[in-house]
Amino acid sequence: MRHESIDELLIAGGRCVREGRETQADVLIRGERIADIVRPRSRPAARAIDASGCWVVAGFVDLHVHGGAGADFADGTVGAARTVLDFHAAHGTTRAVASLVPAELNQLRRTLDVLSSSRLPGLLGVHLEGPYVSPSRCGALASTHLRSPNRDEFRRLVAGFEEKVRIVTLAPELPGAADLLAAVQDAGAIPAIGHSEATYEQARVAIDRGARHITHLWNAMSGFHHRAPGVVGAALLDPRVTIELIADGVHVHPSVIRFLIENLAAREQLGRLSLVTDAIRAAGLPDGPSTLGNLDVTIRAGVASLPDGSLAGSTLTLDAALRNVMRYADVPLAEAVSLVTRNPASALGEDDLGELRPGAYADVVLLDAELNVRITIRSGEIAFDSSPAART
Repeated sequence: MRHESIDELLIAGGRCVREGRETQADVLIRGERIADIVRPRSRPAARAIDASGCWVVAGFVDLHVHGGAGADFADGTVGAARTVLDFHAAHGTTRAVASLVPAELNQLRRTLDVLSSSRLPGLLGVHLEGPYVSPSRCGALASTHLRSPNRDEFRRLVAGFEEKVRIVTLAPELPGAADLLAAVQDAGAIPAIGHSEATYEQARVAIDRGARHITHLWNAMSGFHHRAPGVVGAALLDPRVTIELIADGVHVHPSVIRFLIENLAAREQLGRLSLVTDAIRAAGLPDGPSTLGNLDVTIRAGVASLPDGSLAGSTLTLDAALRNVMRYADVPLAEAVSLVTRNPASALGEDDLGELRPGAYADVVLLDAELNVRITIRSGEIAFDSSPAART
């Protein structure tokens, strides 16, 4: 994919979604930052993009993505990582956290080394989805690579890569998990609860000890029962944690997506929720066989599953997730956009991402009237352009 760098760029004539509102304004980009939000056509620029008829929004941030277009971050090559990032850029994602499934520890370190030492535009870091999770809730994580929580082993795993590891999913009910949770925080990463059989009480204790994120709510975790609220209950009721949601209508029923959004909005806590893709290498490809880690996966009607029928990641993109929540939950555009921009950026503590404002990184997406991606700009560079001229 061609990445075009421009010293100064004016995105003119579009309707901006910013600060929770929709406004008619132009976005002036200078270098890799947004220089100003200006009145329509108030000043010339070296180059302008006509955004008439488009929504102009901040670039999308995906906290949980494995792959796309036939590649997976876990392939451990720069080429594979670029393929994944370019594919999702075509769907509005300007920044992503690379999710790695459990594997041999040496293999994980080799992949961490590649992702840490290479200049990969848009890569915010790595999410270790395990290996310290529950075998009974492993989902599409290979059980042969799961390990008991071990603080010292984890430290050896991430040694030298601490700045790149952003999120670590663990099961807090397992023996040794309390020490592991502390080690994750010591490494500067966010402890996330997921692939877990934890009771409500165990999940609350983990949150008290610093767990601050929930990996794909409802999926691969103890559910909400009226006498056993489980991880889901703890996530819903505790405002200290941020929440991931796979909004493809398959992982979570559309009515439950609506319940979640309405519940959080009524409590003024919608800022806790981020849409994620959990996309695997099959995203963007036709139905057929695929893989996740060392597990065989089959894609039928866009749904990824293991031979036993268990879901195995998704083929979702964040632009599709945005359209889905607006349809399922009747969410206003400005609120829906925050679920893929400001909220995930805030969950990571990335203050200069996820917003259209002067000084922020120039991550900008132009969406047409049907919310399909027309242009994606990352740090002032055009990463994707759907126009025929850009594809020739």
